[in-house]
Amino acid sequence: MKFVIIGCGNIVIKEHIPAIMSLPLKINGLCDISIENINKIKKIIGYETPSFTCYKKLIYTIKPNVILIALPHNNYYEVIKFCSCFPMKIIKEKPFALTLSQSKIFSDFSRNENFKIFTVCQKRYTTSYQILKKEIQKTKENISHFKIRYTIPSKNPNGCWRSQYSTSGGGVWIDMGYHVIDIINYFFDGKEIKVNYARLINSSNGDYNVDDIAFVELECNGVIILAYISCVAIEKHEDITIYGENTIFYSDKKKVTLKNKKQELIKYFNIKNISPFIEMYKEFLFNGGESAFERNLNNSISLMRVLEKVNKNNKYTI
Repeated sequence: MKFVIIGCGNIVIKEHIPAIMSLPLKINGLCDISIENINKIKKIIGYETPSFTCYKKLIYTIKPNVILIALPHNNYYEVIKFCSCFPMKIIKEKPFALTLSQSKIFSDFSRNENFKIFTVCQKRYTTSYQILKKEIQKTKENISHFKIRYTIPSKNPNGCWRSQYSTSGGGVWIDMGYHVIDIINYFFDGKEIKVNYARLINSSNGDYNVDDIAFVELECNGVIILAYISCVAIEKHEDITIYGENTIFYSDKKKVTLKNKKQELIKYFNIKNISPFIEMYKEFLFNGGESAFERNLNNSISLMRVLEKVNKNNKYTI
């Protein structure tokens, strides 16, 4: 396997590189317009690897068969289109596409026998969420209400290229909301998600023209789902509360709690913090085979339908 990286920014340095280093993977090439970013990764991995500032030169020289691509959202189309001319697998940072129409183009690329795109959706591999889903299935209770909260206190909300809708495709809804919809897809096994109500809010004073708060009511398999997303929150929260007939299910990254409606504890799981990126890489590079790519592709397209419907309801268009 010849594995290379195009785009060596923060998400790659903080999340992907530690996961890659825990697996039997060698990085055969790095590409970024910033030599400083490339050198940061070289220092972390501790071995020399070819570096490039032009992705085409990297591909022609290394001839990779797996590429991790992590770029500003509006740069993906050109790079993916070029890569689609070669037999390779792409690991692409989310979102799958900027728009639903672009997702159809990427989908056509990925239906090619020798070219596949896997969009990063690591949060569904969070250990506590996987335990939570199993516990719900064990009780066989009907679920009436699902609440998901994803908030961060960003010191630079929607900064740099994320500040403009034309380059980012949106604010927290497409960026953090992508994960939220993916988690819902995971819990409801990909069943159709309806949008009952959606409000994307820009609370800034003109610093950016995208949303920084999203409040959405969804419905899936008869269950009402409330999602609250924000990058301008006072505190960080990433948790799920689910209401069954007799049980209240709760989970964040560190724990899973089950209580009855009298608030009596039924079960409690303390979760060891393991990077979900590791499990994600294992599935699509080693364990999942072609079916992992197909599942991811179908999930990505359904995600884009929900994201775009909310954008249109709020009159955000590129």
